[in-house]
Order: sequence, then structure tokens, then C-alpha cells
Amino acid sequence: MIEVRDNSEGACTHCGLPLSVRTTNRTEDGAFCCTGCFVAWHLTGRELEGKSDRLLARIVLSAFLSMGVMVCSLALYGKLIESGGGAELSSDAAEAMHGVLRLGSLALATPIVFLLGIPHLQAILTLRRFLSADSLVLAGTLSAWAVSLWNTLFSSGDVYFETASIVLVLYTLGKWMDARARDRAHARIASLTEDEEPALRVRGEREELVAVEELEQGDRVRVARGEQIPVDGLVLSGVAELDSSRLTGEELSKPVGVLDRVLAGSRVREGELLVRASEVLGSRVRDEMDRLLRSALERRAPLIKIADRAAGALLPIVLLVALGTAIYHWPRSGPEAALMYALSVVLISCPCALGIATPLAVWTALGEAWRRGILVRSGDVFERLARNRRVLFDKTGTLTTGAVSLTELRPLSGESEEELLALAAALEAETEHPIGRAVLLAWRERSVAPSADQLVEASERKVLPGVGIRGTIDGSHYRLRRGASEGRAGATVVVLEREDEPIAELAFRAEPRAEAREVLGRLKRRGLSPAILTGDAEEPARALALQLDVPVEAELLPGQKVAAILEAGPEGVLFVGDGINDAAGLATADVGASVSGASAASLEAAEVHLLRSDLGALPGLLDLAKRTVATARWNLVWAFAYNVGGLYLAANGRLTPIFAASAMVVSSGLVVMNSLRLSSERAQLGPQVRT
Repeated sequence: MIEVRDNSEGACTHCGLPLSVRTTNRTEDGAFCCTGCFVAWHLTGRELEGKSDRLLARIVLSAFLSMGVMVCSLALYGKLIESGGGAELSSDAAEAMHGVLRLGSLALATPIVFLLGIPHLQAILTLRRFLSADSLVLAGTLSAWAVSLWNTLFSSGDVYFETASIVLVLYTLGKWMDARARDRAHARIASLTEDEEPALRVRGEREELVAVEELEQGDRVRVARGEQIPVDGLVLSGVAELDSSRLTGEELSKPVGVLDRVLAGSRVREGELLVRASEVLGSRVRDEMDRLLRSALERRAPLIKIADRAAGALLPIVLLVALGTAIYHWPRSGPEAALMYALSVVLISCPCALGIATPLAVWTALGEAWRRGILVRSGDVFERLARNRRVLFDKTGTLTTGAVSLTELRPLSGESEEELLALAAALEAETEHPIGRAVLLAWRERSVAPSADQLVEASERKVLPGVGIRGTIDGSHYRLRRGASEGRAGATVVVLEREDEPIAELAFRAEPRAEAREVLGRLKRRGLSPAILTGDAEEPARALALQLDVPVEAELLPGQKVAAILEAGPEGVLFVGDGINDAAGLATADVGASVSGASAASLEAAEVHLLRSDLGALPGLLDLAKRTVATARWNLVWAFAYNVGGLYLAANGRLTPIFAASAMVVSSGLVVMNSLRLSSERAQLGPQVRT
């Protein structure tokens, strides 16, 4: 289960999203990205998650009180106390009414200061944000309230209760919108995983319910209808329909049976399975995905760093301009007006919109891609995908369907086909490669009442990337390696060797994925240049290239694939592979993408993971990347232009504090709405995961 909220090293305790590398906002309770998150955390509290938001309740109550303050202020400004219904009031009555309205404003504005001002003051003192826009806004509003209090009780000067109250309401509303947007961006991702459930472990004739953390490799687990599979493993017996939507984004269930590999987090819709654990808590694909999601949230994209630096550079400029504005207007308009003008400068230049302009777009895109069955490891991947110009594909298991079939088994020794197939299946018992799965499927189909326990035991099993697999069976060394495919048009040939002597040839055939030609066509229409890099033999590779109408380079070892990627760029190159034999290529390309079926270890090599069993989401992902970068840049330009333009107007005394605070809220709202548009264009990435 993803839980970034308590990560005081790199994430905000309230919203769970990354802290700026410059931040020092750490307290005994955690770390906070802004005063808004600090106030929201301490007023709402984790124990109240899912209930009413107490900060919003305070804002609503304060807004109601500020309406009363405004009514009193309008009466004072409009001099309604001078006449009512045409009847003249005496000077004593007018003065009395004037005092009542000022006292009424004081009575209504004072609770607002305590409801909203005090929490902000606590945040500033606790986070030590003394030289910040937050401090200046609070100092300005409290000063306006204090001056008004003095003038109400001891003098006859003007009062500014409406400015103090409405600015506090609007400023806190902006902070709440910021904190809420961050919180929801994190929640969209964190809510897509489920809690762990107890597992039914089978030992001999005894079955016991245990916690998932107690399971070990080799344990057998029984999973009934409606239950969640707790481990990655191999099905020993049973047939079931699995719902893997939480892991892959696919809504349709898929059938599994003996020797099929299943992943933790999948849920059994129909049937019952007995599973032998190959990976337990901590090393499962689900755990690696959780770690990658956490890493994606904590890593800061270059555009986010630019926004951080811009917000940091803006603050001292705002402080200087606010000070200069106060000094300039003091002798011309008086100290109170100068204070209001300086407050307007601070409010209009508050970097709320600038602070969320880029991060919110990136976090929304991360969550949107995840809901479409695509795991993107960090926000900077979107920037690199947006400049992509070439897409290189592996062949087997990537452009071809995972359902590779064994079409021929030719014995070269005295063993029978059944014995040779059993030896090959023993070597491939825990494989992830499509050819290995085809061997196991063929063995299962030719066996009577097959069970994984019937497989010959193979030890010292080792995958040879780009070559095959080897292992020891009954003291003899066996190897499956790639062979020549002469005379077998379009087929892939594998040779089974014992002590380096060939004892069988196995021929496999795979059809292109149903969506492969369409996906390649969509990439071409986007101006990209798709091509195939494969370790397969020339003949089957050429046959596939002819079917899909793309260029191909065949018989490449992993190192040769890396060389081909380097020759193509590698900047601006996306390499798509199965995440196992292509690890070096995935790591070398500007962006590496693994297709569905990759193991937990192989997830480390790629930065994009297509969790569904098709490539259809790939063009949509590239479109999402371009929209994300465009949205982030638009947000950044808007926020910067708004701050600069507003700063100029406020410094010239053309904006009131109330208008400046309103503009701040509107600016943040525009940035939030523009970023959320990324999650509204959903058709391009396929159907949404049901959660």
C-alpha cells in the first residue's frame, strides 16, 4: 500500500507530495510544503480523514461573519447614518449610530482574526517562515485590524475591518485550494492500491490463516473466490478467473490455470487456486510498483525545479517592492493608505499559483497515466516523452502476442518428444519469456492431469540474456539457446542441448499483436519513426517487419541493441521491450518502456511500464506527455505574467487589498482547472480502471 504522507524526508505530511529541495518546513509533527498544508493538517487532523474539513468550515464561518462586516462598512462609507427614509438624524444620533456600526464591525471581524489569523501565525512561527509572503499578509491584515481597533476605541480615524476580514478569508481560501489540490493529486494515486489481506497457508494437510508478512518463498497459499492473491507465484492446481485491474488497468478478467504465473494484488472472481510463492512481501511486482509510484511522487521534474526557483526569486523582489511602495505612498497618502498599498503588493504577488503551476500538472498526469494502466516513474519522463522522435521496439513479447505456440519438436537423440519437452519445461519453469511460457503450455497440454509438482527439478537455473537459459537436471548440464531457422519461414527455432550436445530442436511461431499495426500507424502519423530491434533470427524478423511495414534489425545481442540505440540518439528515443532481456536497452534509451508481464526486478530497468496486455495506450501516453508539458508551461507563463502585472498595478496604488486577494484566488483556481483538464481527455488513453 502506498503511503507517502509520513515521509518526512521528501514529502509533505499533509498532502504527501514532494517538498522543495530548499524547504526547511520541518516540525516535530512532520514536514510541510506550505503554510496552507500546515494549517489544514493541524485543523483537520489525520483522525478526521474522510469527514468534514474543519479548515473549510472555518473559512465558511469567517466568510459569513465578513458579510456582516461588509454591511456595516457599506453603511459607514455610504453615510447611511446621515439619513434614513428621508428623515434627518440629529448629530448625536448619527454619532451614536456611527459608533454602533464600528463596534459591530469590530465584534464581527475579531472572531475572523482568531479563526484564521491565529492558525496562520502558528504556522509561520512553527515553520520559521518569518520573511515570506505569508508573514507579510498576516502582518498587513493584523495591522489593519489593530489600527481599526484603536480608532474604534480611542480615536475617530478610519477603520479597515472589512479589509482585514475579507483579505484573511480570501487568502486562507487560496491556501486551502492549494493544499486541497495537492492532497487530491496524491489521493488519486494512493487510493489505487488495496490493503493487504490475511493469507491461507497450506502445509501438508493443515491450513492456517497467517499475515502476509509471515509467508516465505516456497509456501503454498490457497486463494478462494473473492480473495486477493497475496504473493507472486505459480499456480499448482485449480482454474480461476482473475481480476487484475488494480495492477494492469484491464477491466476484463482473465483465466489462469496450472503453471500460469499470478501476481499479488490480483483478485479471484471465480474458482479457486493453490499457488506456490516465488516472491513474497517486499519483492513482489506489486511492492516494486508501490516503490516506483512513491519515487515518482518524490522526484522533482525540471519544470518543477524551475517553478521552485522562480517562486524563490520572486519573494525578495516582492519584499523590496512592498517596502518601496509603503515608503513612496507614506508622505503622499498617509501611513494607513501606504500600509494598504503595500498589503496589495504582497497579496497580488503571492506565489500560490506559481507554486502549484507545474507540480499540479505533473502530478495530475502521473495519476491519470496510472489509472489508464501506465506506470510512469517520474515527472521528468513526461518532458522527455514530449520531445520523442523515434520509437524502437523489441520483437518477441512486445510486438508479437505473448501467446507464442510450439509448432514443431524435432528429437535429435534417443529421448521421446514427451521426455524432451519435460526437460525443456523444467528449465523454463519460472521463466517470464513468451517462448518459455509456450514450452510450459505445450507440456501442460500433453500431460495427463498436469501439476507443477510433476515437473522435473532443475537447479542452478540461469537466464542468459539474448541467448537462452541453462540449468542442471539430474547432474547433467542443459541449455536452451537460439538456433538457426532455415527452412522454417517465419518461425523461431530454439535448440535444447545436454552437455553442449544438441538433443532437440523446438520451433515456435508468434503472431503480431492485434493492435500492433494500428499502433505503429498512429506513431507514424505523429511524425515518429518506429523500427524493430530483435535478437530473433533474420527470417522470422523479416516476416514480421513485412507484416507491420517497419524496418528491422535482427540477430542482435543485448549489447548490439544498446549500440543501435546509441546510434539512433539516444536522446529523443523511446525503446519498448519486455523488460527482461532488454534491460540494458531500456536503461540506455532516453525513455525505456516495458510491456505487461515484466518481473519485479525488470521494472527497475524501465521508466514507463505498460501494465496492460496491449500497446494501445502507447500513442495516448505520448499525447498525454505533450499535453502535460504544454499545460505546465502555460501555467508557469500565466502565473509569472499575473504576478508581474499585478505587482506593477499594486505598487502604483491601483489595486485594493480585497481586489488583490480575490485575484490571487482566481489565479490559483485557473491553474488548478487547467491542470485538471489533463484528466478529462480520457478517451485517448483507453478505459478507466474501476476502483
